[in-house]
Amino acid sequence: MKRVVVRLAAVTLACLITAGVLAGGGRLIVFGTGLPVAGARPASSEDPSLPVAIPVQATPQAVAVAASPAQPAAAPAETAPAVRYSATPFRSGGRGYLGITSRAPGLSFAAPIPGTIEIRLYQFIEGEVRVGSNVPSLPFFPYVTIVSADARLTYRPGALGSVAELSVADGRVVVVGDPLFRLVDAGRSSWATFYDARAPYDVVVSLQTLGGRDLDPAVYFGGS
Repeated sequence: MKRVVVRLAAVTLACLITAGVLAGGGRLIVFGTGLPVAGARPASSEDPSLPVAIPVQATPQAVAVAASPAQPAAAPAETAPAVRYSATPFRSGGRGYLGITSRAPGLSFAAPIPGTIEIRLYQFIEGEVRVGSNVPSLPFFPYVTIVSADARLTYRPGALGSVAELSVADGRVVVVGDPLFRLVDAGRSSWATFYDARAPYDVVVSLQTLGGRDLDPAVYFGGS
């Protein structure tokens, strides 16, 4: 009998101990006042189970900009050719002439018409114009003439050698563009020596038909 009572007492004590443990665990579960669980993470102000908003920086978007049409490079302004001479028509003794004034050194003259060359040398001796004379101390003034099928075109430059240099010989047949003579230095036409000391021209030109009628030589000189 005594052994039965002891056994019942032991069972009762075990039940009480188990109930206490279960009661403590319940408080641990319900109220969180039990012993800390190994490996438990400290409380945080943010619930890690909720998605966290991560700030995202806006990626700059490439904006297509319509390219302005390329402006064409400004074309270089065309430079007008330098004016090498001026041409002035005048009349003397009832006939028409053209006075050429050079504006550049080394001005050359070429044949504007085809034909045969006639060269005559003149000198001014004792106030008279003479052809065929030969006074070495006096300058010679050439007349260069192109005789074509229907006209005579005559040039009267300055003194031979010092002012004008011939490029053709008497009797030569020339075509358009063949060189006739060039001005090697400043000096006025023989016109200033023979007829009018005030004439400023470097070359005096005349154009006539074979019958002697005046034509306009300006058609061959554009003043350039």
